[in-house]
Amino acid sequence: MKRSETALLIAFLLPVLSAAQSQSPASLPQLVRTRVVVTDAKGAPVLDLKPQEFRFTDQSKSLPVSSLHPPFAAHPAPAAMQGWVSSRASNEAPHTVAVLFDLFNLMQNNRLDSFQRVQAALPRMASSSHVYFYLLNLDGTLEPLVPAQDEKGNILAAPADWHKSASKLLQKYEKNLGRTRPAGILQEDVVKKTYVALETVARHLGARPGVRDLIWVTDGVPNVFDTRKQCSGDWMECALYVPHLSVTLDNAGVAVHPLSYGILRPDVTLAMEDVAGLTGGKTFYREDLDSVISQVAQAAAGSYLLLAAPAADNWDNKFHRLRVQCERRGVKVLARQRYYAYPSQGQAPALEFAAMSALLKIPADAPEIGLRGSIAPGSKPGTAMVRIRIDPMDLFTLDDAGNASGQVSVMYAQYDGKSLLGSTQPMTFNMRMPKQQFAAAAKEGLPFDQEIVLDPRAKSVRFLLYDRGSRFLGSVTLPAPAGK
Repeated sequence: MKRSETALLIAFLLPVLSAAQSQSPASLPQLVRTRVVVTDAKGAPVLDLKPQEFRFTDQSKSLPVSSLHPPFAAHPAPAAMQGWVSSRASNEAPHTVAVLFDLFNLMQNNRLDSFQRVQAALPRMASSSHVYFYLLNLDGTLEPLVPAQDEKGNILAAPADWHKSASKLLQKYEKNLGRTRPAGILQEDVVKKTYVALETVARHLGARPGVRDLIWVTDGVPNVFDTRKQCSGDWMECALYVPHLSVTLDNAGVAVHPLSYGILRPDVTLAMEDVAGLTGGKTFYREDLDSVISQVAQAAAGSYLLLAAPAADNWDNKFHRLRVQCERRGVKVLARQRYYAYPSQGQAPALEFAAMSALLKIPADAPEIGLRGSIAPGSKPGTAMVRIRIDPMDLFTLDDAGNASGQVSVMYAQYDGKSLLGSTQPMTFNMRMPKQQFAAAAKEGLPFDQEIVLDPRAKSVRFLLYDRGSRFLGSVTLPAPAGK
């Protein structure tokens, strides 16, 4: 990421965060995260659930719910204030979808039907925004027909007519439908290429704030077993490369939804259900692609984020079974059913930096964390006073002896109207304040005020915040003050 030679300097912080800052911020406990969608008897999302209404078990052991973030629709956007800019303009959840059309794993006698079903659905998806389209070719090559990122890692906006582009590009591969895979591709090669494709698309989605879904058009889940070891578990516990796939999808926060148009064997459908359960996704059979996208969009709007903090010895490099139940009668719960307990606490800074760096390249602000900001000339020429108010209800906190404790990182960036001029390195802060005080801040917001040095070319200043517990992002972009 390019930075200007003139660094952005932070002059001071308000006591709310500076008092909690430490030179070496303490780590949060490693968390189990699961997206939860709860629907009523009519299939409509239930938006008013409380943490105490959920029951969460890990390997049949009960775990308390550390935090439950409600759906966007249940959290009203703050009222507009004169002179202040809000990160959240509506209650619409940010949502990104990628479609992976997998010729590599489609049965040869089903490719034409699957191709025609997908092709026919594309014109009906003109109103679907933030949708990207990838194809996994017969040789295992991932073809980004409408990619979410380019080869240099730059974030790309989905064109308004993405469905037309996808349809036109998809036709180039119609000639491959009757062909066989190239000779010499072994089963382990199929597994590696398929999993790498899934992980690549997931990483592309993971750079974006909000709910992220991957619809995988396939006829099965390839796997290969490690014959050097004895294993008494099911295929996911015994197969190679599945743990890596699981951790990658988890870090990206992507739910995978297999979609098949074939007539499958019970063992194949079970494997697809298992992959969906690994991520909190859902398996679809012979449903139109546009209908599937509509359904996952509705689920995204009603998604909760449930977080739990198991004991430190939980992270044992094994698959764990999860069960999320809701005590309210007459509802249906969709959530992760399994995760790989990889001790990845040290990955937090890397995940944070990747997310914040990606957000720097996205024109629109991230609304997952509610922010309000104002800007005015600073106390000295060439400076600006930036006032930020953070919605505490959007932050992850643990109960620490009657205090709300959490961890956030912040950074500033400046733009000349077209491109990034420079940014600070993320600064991490430990928050710890009495729960009553924390809750009372919901109305006005937690204050975070700074005086910064302005680049003389700057036309706007962006404040970015990353919550390490929930992995939520928030940002608000402010016009550079006149007379700077």
